[in-house]
Amino acid sequence: MDFIAILGYIAGILVVGSLLPQFIKSWRTRSTKDISLWRYIIYSVGLILWIIYAILIQSGPVAVTNSIGLILASGILYLKIRYG
Repeated sequence: MDFIAILGYIAGILVVGSLLPQFIKSWRTRSTKDISLWRYIIYSVGLILWIIYAILIQSGPVAVTNSIGLILASGILYLKIRYG
């Protein structure tokens, strides 16, 4: 694995990791009243586009990290719709 791929994975992990505290807090408290539904809808659509882009340019780091991000963002969206 080359330096550029490692850099991509590190960047992706940090960005995706930023979703984790919100997901955990929402899951534990079952409270999502302060979370913007539209923010997560727009963010999820953006992640889907990043994944498509990554597949087209054959970029593993972008595809993997954005796929994980989409899972977390979708989880937050689910919690927002269920408990919001």
